[in-house]
Amino acid sequence: MRALYVLQVLFVSVEALIILLGILTWTYLRIEIQVLANSLSIEAEILKWSILLPIIIAGWIVRETRALLQQDTETVQILTGWPDYWKLKIHTWVSLVYSLLFVCMSVVPWLTQTGIRTASGLLLFLTSIAGQISVAISIYAASMRVNEIIALVKAK
Repeated sequence: MRALYVLQVLFVSVEALIILLGILTWTYLRIEIQVLANSLSIEAEILKWSILLPIIIAGWIVRETRALLQQDTETVQILTGWPDYWKLKIHTWVSLVYSLLFVCMSVVPWLTQTGIRTASGLLLFLTSIAGQISVAISIYAASMRVNEIIALVKAK
């Protein structure tokens, strides 16, 4: 049952939809994306440092997921006593996997030295940024919800 839940979380998610949209965009709008990439006039210094954005977001995601699952001792006891704690852990780990995937996607244009001046480079970079933002929003929302639940349990 848990393996099926992992697959569900992996493939029925906003992040999977973002990847699918990236693939569909590449398939049907490659020429338009290349025209857009050619028309971009971004300063070289900004391009050089733009690779750090998905990596910085990934660092924040890792820090937040750690804080989400490993808060103070009392909070950890409350969370581990929760019957659906395993679901929270699965969502957290899947978020980390997606975050790593999006970092890898964003680094490819710079490793191949094409940057975002090609259709593939621009699309990989934009897809990775959208994906990282989606993961970050999910982690932030989960963190807020867990804090609300813990506050309710402590209030009782």
